[in-house]
Amino acid sequence: MAKLNLVLVGVVLAAFSIGCKSLMPAKSADIVNGPAVDFTTAGKSLDVKVQLDKKQTASRIISPAGGSVSLISADGSKFTLDVPANALEKEVEITMTAVKTIDGAPLDKNTPTAVQLEPSGLLFKEMLTLTIVPAKEIPIKEQIIFGYEADGKDYHLALVDHKSKDIKIKLMEFSGAGVGSGTDAAWASNLQIQAETARTRLTQKVSALVQAERREQISGNENGIEGFLEQLKSLMEQYEDQVLPKEMAAAELDCRFARRAIHSLLAAERQRQIMGFDGMPYVDEKVNKLVKLAEECKKAYRISGQSNNVKFTGEICGLDKPFVVDGTFPGGSAKTSFAPSSVVVGTTTVSGGGGGCDHSGAGNYTLSLIEDGSGTLTWTTTDKLACPGFSTGKTSTFTLSLQPAPEISCP
Repeated sequence: MAKLNLVLVGVVLAAFSIGCKSLMPAKSADIVNGPAVDFTTAGKSLDVKVQLDKKQTASRIISPAGGSVSLISADGSKFTLDVPANALEKEVEITMTAVKTIDGAPLDKNTPTAVQLEPSGLLFKEMLTLTIVPAKEIPIKEQIIFGYEADGKDYHLALVDHKSKDIKIKLMEFSGAGVGSGTDAAWASNLQIQAETARTRLTQKVSALVQAERREQISGNENGIEGFLEQLKSLMEQYEDQVLPKEMAAAELDCRFARRAIHSLLAAERQRQIMGFDGMPYVDEKVNKLVKLAEECKKAYRISGQSNNVKFTGEICGLDKPFVVDGTFPGGSAKTSFAPSSVVVGTTTVSGGGGGCDHSGAGNYTLSLIEDGSGTLTWTTTDKLACPGFSTGKTSTFTLSLQPAPEISCP
């Protein structure tokens, strides 16, 4: 039994990082040549850049008896935080500050209706309710209700009161929360973030269980943990329930997520085969559908235009892959490198110069597409110009149009 358990432990963990190429239809083998799904490493969180409107703030001391804090932002949006009795052990001054912009979030615009709540990280014994009434109504089908930690860490979808027509966010700790609008592509990115969050949580549980089993067997308990395989199977089923459906839904909304969904689906099915469990239903149909989505999504784009007195040119082979845009300006030139953290958001780095000066910088970008296949690329960078005898810095936002370029040959 001990040897069997140890073998299965290795097999289970390897199955989530296997290439799964042997299960793929021959015509689509090139689609699965990307990075393998690794179930043994934590998912990467999405961090955003938050700018506060410090002129729009409200504070109030809340006691264990409860209370509320209200704020009206500059655009007329209303925020009300209700703290129930027994949520706090002692009096705490709670501050609510309006958010001016959020860069790097998978939303249609970087100006959602949001507030930051402080003290950051404050925990409560009862659930709080943050009610938001946007100055301009957001259709419910477009509402993306989100939260983040600290000053923009770990952007995620927020827990809401599902029975309320009003926007009511449920909180057990601070820091930021709000609502924005999103197209299908934005919703797809948010679903993918949910899938990554679930993957991270399940990874932690699998790792803890496997390490505990290892300790038991090395310590001489050949039977290991009672019910080890049953617990492992339960975690696998949770993965199939909490990760796979979100990734497949994201792929249907935005075909650029199809490759990742293919990897995850085939890896999970391969794991079932190795462990001797029944296969998942309709796997072939799901894979074929995802393959078609992935093939349709292998599109190239061309970038050209001028923004902030800089002329830009570039070609993109797949929006889920890094790309570079060349820029020229009076007296110099620079390259901006784009690194996706999801399909529609990511980070930028800038390098270049001219006239004896070095130009460097970094920032974030967002990308949106419309039904005709064209789109918009927007990025904000904080740049530094270092010249002999002096240096200067500046933060700038650039916007360029993307046009489909089927004539470009992409690998």
